[in-house]
Amino acid sequence: MVSRNRSNRVAVAVALVVITAVGCSNRQDSDEAPNGASTDAPSTAAPSATEAPTDDTPTTVMFGDMPSPCGPATEAGVPTIAEGQNGGDTLRLGTATDHGYEAVPGLTIEMLDAAEAFAGWCNAQGGVRGLPIEIVDLDGKLFNVPAATEQACAETFAMVGGGWVFDNQMYPRFHECGLVSFPGYAVTAEASLANGRVQPIPNPPNLKPASWFLWAKQYQTDAIAKPAIVYGDFVSTKMVAEQLKATMVAVGGFGDPLMIPYNPVGEANWTPFAQQLKDEGVTMLTMVGEPGNMILLYKAMREVGYVPDLVLNDSNHYSEQLVAEGNAQSTEGLRVRTVYTPFEEGDQNPALAEFLKMMATYKPDGRIAGLGQQTVSAMLLFVQSANACLDANDNVLERECALAEAKKVTSWTAGGLHAESNPGGNEPPKCGLIIGVVDGRWQRVYPERGSADDNGNGWHCDEENGAIAIEGDFGDPSVAIDPTRPN
Repeated sequence: MVSRNRSNRVAVAVALVVITAVGCSNRQDSDEAPNGASTDAPSTAAPSATEAPTDDTPTTVMFGDMPSPCGPATEAGVPTIAEGQNGGDTLRLGTATDHGYEAVPGLTIEMLDAAEAFAGWCNAQGGVRGLPIEIVDLDGKLFNVPAATEQACAETFAMVGGGWVFDNQMYPRFHECGLVSFPGYAVTAEASLANGRVQPIPNPPNLKPASWFLWAKQYQTDAIAKPAIVYGDFVSTKMVAEQLKATMVAVGGFGDPLMIPYNPVGEANWTPFAQQLKDEGVTMLTMVGEPGNMILLYKAMREVGYVPDLVLNDSNHYSEQLVAEGNAQSTEGLRVRTVYTPFEEGDQNPALAEFLKMMATYKPDGRIAGLGQQTVSAMLLFVQSANACLDANDNVLERECALAEAKKVTSWTAGGLHAESNPGGNEPPKCGLIIGVVDGRWQRVYPERGSADDNGNGWHCDEENGAIAIEGDFGDPSVAIDPTRPN
């Protein structure tokens, strides 16, 4: 095993928590600077807040297939904010990240980048009915979540679009000061099942997306006979591995997964792992970890002359690292699930195109990543819910009112930015797609657009089993539930 100091051990373990528990797409290499150059946005005819209307351009600003919830004041005037809930000249929304943690500088900074880009996009249209948005940087610095929670209590109307690795540490203070949250992601069982919050793409510990395993069951029948799950031996990543195993059991048809832990800070030699897969006759491999280790394991498998029939990973492995020069030949055949349209198809998805244009216009030096898309989805859901609250509450914006409106939303795609989810019911998407390394680059594998398996907009959906209940002890959420709150 690799000898590392404690700081590096914590850093790598933390990165594993984020990229596996969140299940996000990351299209920027992990070793790039936090504010590296963004990717170029594809051209699009979608109306934008940055474009002046022409004779054939609709005056309504769109985000994908949804009208923008942002805009100037209505006849009722600029809204007021309920007393004691951060009233003032701006609507202060706090975005949680851990970007100030010294051992992993820039951790989840893409969420803050996207929040600031969204604020610029929204304010260019007039804000929330004339109320400008101001983003508050809630930097938990990994181990300072209680202090960041105090900042949120004192300075923000709501927490929107971010996430902390140790998000269970915000409780019970979160409830004591009456905060509400529209998180971009949740890591712990406490945060994913807490009240006082609505998540646009829910991630509850006991209800998991199953479309990728259903695809494997239907189209890779022989490959699922002897699966293995290779995972970083860290408490959170082990929990993710156990949830994956439970999902396979719930879907049915999979052999009993072989559970293979590895050092979360990395292995000096991956050949023994590759040899074990060969000796055991493993036919399907899933890795819980980061793309760098997947590349090393792939190369070791090529060296021993044995690659399982199916290598199927969660969406954090949708990374440029896997198809970089020197890696793509080794990783050929890798399959990855996602609930987002691949970045390679930005010209076919107006919402994705608008997201990329938003970033290029208002945060040109920001990171482009799936976590940023999750942030924008949360921001759109919040503003839409704030508008509904203003309609129902005499033009006064109040926390529980906005949250109650969000809980009424049972179908959400953020204008087509991602597969349909159920925020109000705290249910993850029942749809998804499979992308893979094909001829050295990322390409859609399933469903083929326009095929019988395409239920619309490039997704394959299974209403009955696409989100499946799993059994197991995945944490105690009771500390994060306040029964006295209305929502």
